[in-house]
Amino acid sequence: MTSTASSSLSLEEIYTPPPASVSSTVAPDDDEDCPPAGKHLPYELRLDRRRLKRDAKYRKPEKLFYGFGVNIEDCLEYHRTHNLPLPKYCNKQMLWLSIMKDVVKHLRQVCRHDFQFVMPRAYYDMEIALYDSYTIHRENLARDEEEDVIRLLRQELDVCKNQEPRWYYSSIDLCED
Repeated sequence: MTSTASSSLSLEEIYTPPPASVSSTVAPDDDEDCPPAGKHLPYELRLDRRRLKRDAKYRKPEKLFYGFGVNIEDCLEYHRTHNLPLPKYCNKQMLWLSIMKDVVKHLRQVCRHDFQFVMPRAYYDMEIALYDSYTIHRENLARDEEEDVIRLLRQELDVCKNQEPRWYYSSIDLCED
């Protein structure tokens, strides 16, 4: 693989994750900042589009994202094993962010689904989201299509094999609109 990254970083430095990952302390089910598991959202977490149109005082619930949690280590390993090209950046954090986005872009092609790239507030470094709570009712896949997308994602990323997709709040929405 030819490196297009800054010449100041070796491949070993690029693919060595940080010593203490964001995810090291709390499991999603124990985290009070995570909505309940499962695809069904309680009414108070859903966007009421009718009320939004007719009630000026209506406050939209915070947007949630449904998908799989992934850590930087998982992205770096996937990027390295799939020989994805290295982006050009001068610091490691920006390089890793770009690598994470490139991994999601590659997974979009492999799984044939427009995943969203989200930074959840808790547990994982990033989330690969199938849906968000504002558009799921318009963009919800048919059951067999969703199963295929999840199966392909689990084949591609080992970290997804032992997870069920779930809802996460986002600290930063990096979705490309």
